[in-house]
Amino acid sequence: MNKPIQNIVSLPKGMLLFLAIYALSFPALLVEHLVFHSDVMESWIGFSPALVWKGQLWRMVSYELFAGSAIAWAVNLFWFVTLILILARDWSPLNFWIFCLFTAFAGAVPIGLAFPQLNAPLLSAGAVIFGLLAAWVRLYGRERLIMVGIGEMSVRQAALIIAAINAVVSFFGTLPCGGIWVAFIFTFSLFCGGLAGWAWLAIRDKRVMSRGSQMAESERIARLEL
Repeated sequence: MNKPIQNIVSLPKGMLLFLAIYALSFPALLVEHLVFHSDVMESWIGFSPALVWKGQLWRMVSYELFAGSAIAWAVNLFWFVTLILILARDWSPLNFWIFCLFTAFAGAVPIGLAFPQLNAPLLSAGAVIFGLLAAWVRLYGRERLIMVGIGEMSVRQAALIIAAINAVVSFFGTLPCGGIWVAFIFTFSLFCGGLAGWAWLAIRDKRVMSRGSQMAESERIARLEL
């Protein structure tokens, strides 16, 4: 982590592609809006429950690759870079993409069910960030780190603090726009991404352990037969 730029460039191409897409997403939307006075990209990739129920299912994952504001874009990009640099040691690019798309889908489900008639395109990477935080805890939860301004703590504690701050910001940021119910559902969708990521890894670990025990049992039987 001492050479962040070098570490980012050395990431697997699939993960680097993910970062490049997200890094260019908001600038691309901004240029389209200011220069061409158009919102075509947002209208096609934003999560709109009303259009999803009409069959445009790609919106349940594409919305997570873009940001709706400069602040959200900058904050999420920071966490994407940080978490991907950590998790790249344990995942292949394909598994990483599947994980991110799955957590994005999980985050879209409660919004789609609660507001099926909503036709405004939504852009947010929150559910994927929560999914990656869950992965960070599951893989490195007992490791220790130092958070600036707080001090030494476990990865589990740091992830909970980060998730709590993001949840509070999401709730009170959405509250003026749609009221308590909308703010609750949008914040709940973040935790759905985290829970989906945790469940995904738990199932994967269980399958790996089961496969390992089956191999050990097969080797034991083979030795007995000999």
